[in-house]
Amino acid sequence: MVRYIRLFAFHALLTLCLTDTAVNAAEFYAVVEPNGIVGLCLSKGALLFADRCEGNGRLSIVQPIKEGTVVWRSAMGTVSLENGKSNTQCALSHAKWDPKSEETISTGRKIGKVNRADLLKRLIEQKLLKEAEVVEDDITAFALDLDGDGKDEIVFVASNLKRVANHYTDSDKSVSYFVYVGALANNDPFPTLFNNDRGDYSGGTDASGDVTIEGIVPIAPGTGEIALLIRTSTRVAGTQTLIRYRFGIVQRIDTIEYICD
Repeated sequence: MVRYIRLFAFHALLTLCLTDTAVNAAEFYAVVEPNGIVGLCLSKGALLFADRCEGNGRLSIVQPIKEGTVVWRSAMGTVSLENGKSNTQCALSHAKWDPKSEETISTGRKIGKVNRADLLKRLIEQKLLKEAEVVEDDITAFALDLDGDGKDEIVFVASNLKRVANHYTDSDKSVSYFVYVGALANNDPFPTLFNNDRGDYSGGTDASGDVTIEGIVPIAPGTGEIALLIRTSTRVAGTQTLIRYRFGIVQRIDTIEYICD
């Protein structure tokens, strides 16, 4: 039941995507990455995932995470199903548009730096991480006001999976790994987690996968609402998750990045 509530909530939010007025049911909108990967579409009042999305209309382009002022980009373009595999089930949507036609809107929000050493100390004190298993290079983070309250949250990825995999040999015993993605407000005693995984690594598997924060995208510019786009990749499938964070509460919807490798 909770999953359907979350889907409905994001459906309502995306009906305002890249416009200050409600979307007409006959119109087409899509959240896309700069390389054309499609996250999610809204067409004729229906949500479409990347294995079903086709149409012409407004594209909301995800802004990669980089320090500085947040600038929204959008353009009119086309989304079509493409398949580079022999398996007909592998087709996924891809977006195309003329970069010269892009429209930009500068926002009042900025992506800022985070002191990783201070953040690591805080995550250890909160018992999320163990000092013996983590190094500073396992942490990536940035500061951004996610919910429009005028205060930055610290958005972080804490993962030793890549480090463990790079140093693992077939003769090794299983090694503990962790992957955490979340946001930490200044006054919160504990982080709000978007994604978490912990287990024993014993070589490449289809189940474990690292997580990256690909960027941010507006979901209702007139209200200042934004979402994070998070990617989780394994050997057999890749998923992307749109995350809306508001005052410690998380709404999420999972989308498909790829289904065939």
